[in-house]
Amino acid sequence: MSELAGERIAQQLMLWALLCLAGAVLGLWRTGQVFWRAFWFMNGVWALVNAAIAYAGWLGAEPEPDGLRRLIWINAGLDVLYVAAGLVLWTRPGPMHKGFGLAIAIQGLFLFFFDLLHALQI
Repeated sequence: MSELAGERIAQQLMLWALLCLAGAVLGLWRTGQVFWRAFWFMNGVWALVNAAIAYAGWLGAEPEPDGLRRLIWINAGLDVLYVAAGLVLWTRPGPMHKGFGLAIAIQGLFLFFFDLLHALQI
């Protein structure tokens, strides 16, 4: 792992955020169905949050490897909770809940594997 692991992780998270934001904008522009509007809207919200986190990480001081690893493992645990929350929303009636739930579950799954990969590499 390079000495600038935190910066590289922040850049990769920013790339994911920008791809999700572009997808959300296109998805919202092209659909009128409640389920898909909720799905793309929630992906856009997650993209903005991920971009803010990535930007802060990019600008901040390079963290110590042990501290970064510990933070990433905590995030991986939170990602599991995001997936669970998404699945709970998916079980609720109504297309908006289902759209939000699917988006949260997908984002949580991606972030879990993203964090797991980086935690194991540091």
